[in-house]
Amino acid sequence: MRRNRGFTLLEIMIAFSILLAGVVGVYAVFAAGLVAHKRAVDNTTAAVLAGSLFDDIAANYDVWYYDRDHDGTPDLGEDGNNNGTPDWFELDSGGRPRYPVPQRGGYRYTVRYERSDVVPQELFVTAQVYWRQENAEKSATFRRSIFLKNLPELEP
Repeated sequence: MRRNRGFTLLEIMIAFSILLAGVVGVYAVFAAGLVAHKRAVDNTTAAVLAGSLFDDIAANYDVWYYDRDHDGTPDLGEDGNNNGTPDWFELDSGGRPRYPVPQRGGYRYTVRYERSDVVPQELFVTAQVYWRQENAEKSATFRRSIFLKNLPELEP
């Protein structure tokens, strides 16, 4: 009798199939992790942008965020020249932002104000931050109450 040593072709094929199933499972978990990481980065960036915006409103309300017509939207957050872009996101001739408000490439936002009925210096601010993710527009809403020492009173 002759003794054969080693593995048969069938045994090798079965071993490679098991190995392949394991590797494909690891790649699937890795891909799902990358998608979750991108989502987390976008949500964190939106939250940081909203926080910067709230801080800037508190510091510079009289300069960049004033709402002269009291419609709940900052004047520069409106599209004054009807070109489809809010005024504070417009670029100058050199391609730089025209106004020094918080901005982040790939993100845009809208701001709404509500006045407090109880405290005249309190302004309720809602920021809606938008970005593109997986061929769709995503958004997150952030709210904060801001106290402004010199908030002009509304006319009756």
